[in-house]
Amino acid sequence: MEIVQTILQILGYIVPALVVYFLMRQFLNGHLATEQMKIKMTQSGEDKGLRIQAYERLTLLCERMNIMSLIMRLNTSEMENNHLKNAMLISIQKEYEHNLTQQIYVSGQLWEMIGLLKDNVMAAVTQSFEEHGSGDKATYENQMMQIGATINGTIAAKVKEAIRKEVELYFR
Repeated sequence: MEIVQTILQILGYIVPALVVYFLMRQFLNGHLATEQMKIKMTQSGEDKGLRIQAYERLTLLCERMNIMSLIMRLNTSEMENNHLKNAMLISIQKEYEHNLTQQIYVSGQLWEMIGLLKDNVMAAVTQSFEEHGSGDKATYENQMMQIGATINGTIAAKVKEAIRKEVELYFR
């Protein structure tokens, strides 16, 4: 009989302790969920602003990689063709590197498209120089602008459209 009383006495302590434990656990889990929700709401506002800035910067990057824009920005009358080519390649690479961190705010597919645009513009600049770099400056610049118009009309246009679509999807 003493054993039964001892067991009942122990259960008298354990059962209320378990009830308190589970109630506290429920309360803390609910409190934690509420706090996490508050943090997410705060971050979502900040996150949206950062995402919009990333899309804006990537649109600007597309414009700054435009061959016609590069020629207008970098070319001087005394610059030789090979110096112009090098200045354009350096400018493209620096612009890309300056915007590397934007990839964490956009989709992987969009960032891949940005990389392909950069690679295609750099390849076009190099190829144009190999084909027409030894000629006179006006011919070289004209050839570069034609290539730039082609790239801007195809690849760059698709990248900008992808940016617009991603913005629409995210901010709908």
